[in-house]
Amino acid sequence: MALVTACSNRSHTDDAALDAAFDGGPGASSDSGPDAPARDGAVADCACLPGDHTTHIFLMSQDGEVWSFDPQANAAEFVVGPVCRGIRPFSMAVDARGRAFIQDADSLGVEVLDLTGLSGGGACEASTYERRDPRYGLFGMSFATPSATDTCADLFVFTYDGDGPFSEGPDSGRLGVIDPATGALTDIALIDYDGGELSGTGDGRLFAFTGVDPAKLVEYDEDTGAVLETIPLDGFSKTNASAMGFFAGDLYLFVEASPPGCVPCLEATCGTEYEACLADAVCRDDLACSIEAADLRDDCGGLLSAGMMSCLGACTEPCFTPPRARVSEIWRFDLDGSDGATRSLTRVVDALPIRVVGAASSPCVPVGPI
Repeated sequence: MALVTACSNRSHTDDAALDAAFDGGPGASSDSGPDAPARDGAVADCACLPGDHTTHIFLMSQDGEVWSFDPQANAAEFVVGPVCRGIRPFSMAVDARGRAFIQDADSLGVEVLDLTGLSGGGACEASTYERRDPRYGLFGMSFATPSATDTCADLFVFTYDGDGPFSEGPDSGRLGVIDPATGALTDIALIDYDGGELSGTGDGRLFAFTGVDPAKLVEYDEDTGAVLETIPLDGFSKTNASAMGFFAGDLYLFVEASPPGCVPCLEATCGTEYEACLADAVCRDDLACSIEAADLRDDCGGLLSAGMMSCLGACTEPCFTPPRARVSEIWRFDLDGSDGATRSLTRVVDALPIRVVGAASSPCVPVGPI
């Protein structure tokens, strides 16, 4: 599913001030001096540095490992980990310099890891963010530029109250932004979702993967938090672990894969009862809920027929795999419609080696089809 960026739309600084804000954090450098490139306002300060963050989406596993995902090859590779002295990661963002910002679910603080050199292995430095607003505890996050012409990205955050699964309802969450130079958080707006994954772009757009029954993609206005578009993903669930990254006009969704032995067991044991359940939206959703939760209870699986409950009971071992023992799959949403008139959702990786709890694309990845 952290906090200061290479530059801020709200308070642009030179590199010396920025590096001071990171308290000498990883990858700190200065472009000042006689050999520094000419500056055009803040644009040069915010320019993308070379590195894999310009061509890959970075993933964070539940065990604190960082992996890179190449959307052009649909392939993932281990990078480093466990990172940050074994914190329990909740979310991740990557800035234009190739630095990962990782929120610790226990301390609610944010650690910074330089992905371009990794000379310190998985060692991290604390960011300047300090929680002062009690409304912001856990949050999904992403860097996004304020416009197509301004390359300075801000760090946007999307709250989760930490109590149970993600949910939706009027004014149930908040959208905010963190200043890169000071670590100060500015509240933008109340939003109708509690919990969501953010992904921003280098051309001034901000998206959330959020909601239930079904999950949704929501585009927000960065300045006001106004909803620009809501895209229901009918029949699609965020599962217990989810994340999202943007690349080349598309959104990549990382969710838990179904336990591999579950469907074969249900097909062999339940036969026509299972087929009928899949054909009924209520039964299908109730079955998916119980398998995702690895549990059968009144509010999750309780609407299944007696026959389907009996079948599921016979498949408890392969279907009710503990969440921490599961892995993630990857889906690509054709956001820009480059694959056709209907924006499609396609599974591109059946099973990763890890369970993904955070994903991050920097504002430096391509914004259009390649």
